[in-house]
Amino acid sequence: MRTLPAFIGSLATVVVVVSLYLLLDFHLGITLGVLLGVSLFAYILAAISPTSVFGESVRGVMIGLNASLNGILAYSLGSLIGGTPLGLALGFGLGALNYIAVFKPVSQSEGYQGVVGWMNWLTPMSWLVSGLGLLFYIFNSLGHLFIGLIFKRNYFRIVGLQMDWKTGTLFQKGGFVSNLNFRDTAFNMGNFSFVDKNSTHGWHIEHEAGHTLNLAAFGSVFHLIGAIDENVLGRGTRAYAELLAESNSSNGVDVIPMWG
Repeated sequence: MRTLPAFIGSLATVVVVVSLYLLLDFHLGITLGVLLGVSLFAYILAAISPTSVFGESVRGVMIGLNASLNGILAYSLGSLIGGTPLGLALGFGLGALNYIAVFKPVSQSEGYQGVVGWMNWLTPMSWLVSGLGLLFYIFNSLGHLFIGLIFKRNYFRIVGLQMDWKTGTLFQKGGFVSNLNFRDTAFNMGNFSFVDKNSTHGWHIEHEAGHTLNLAAFGSVFHLIGAIDENVLGRGTRAYAELLAESNSSNGVDVIPMWG
């Protein structure tokens, strides 16, 4: 993994995004539309040749974009709650922690991974996926309680719980949400992961926790595009987001070694 092109791409993106924020009055709808378009285009470009100099620079662009928007949104929310000093502290702190994922020695550090995994709760760009994950977790639990236990429907029963403390990822095995996975494996929604009761490969903890780390570095739009790449386009384990997440689980050749 090449740090220099990723750093250049990320730095250029931060400069552009922060300059636009300072010079222009951002319109939320337009901003989100631009974010979606840029993220989709960048994901496609990075996926074409992920380990080339160009692919690494685009990876940096995506990290820089997410870090900038996390910083801007955290600053805005913090300023509303506690004034400018709190806004500056939150904006700079969360944005900087996100940004340094561009550096290989940092991203591959277990200490850093422990921080950014839990940081998803604080970074606004992660809230869409983590919020949906929380709803899925609640619905799965209610399905287990009311249909699995009371009406004895095994499809709705949760058969196990796990916690990856390093990244703050909660796992449920079984339950109707988990069992909707047509691959009979597992899927991740930020700090919540769901394992099909018929999974023959264990809990997939390291791989799914890799998606938690991806969410922290790249944000919710990237996470959802990755899900489409894997499942709708049918690229499966060859999807760009999958190759990144798998680096938290394997040191093999079929990974983009961001997390390990």
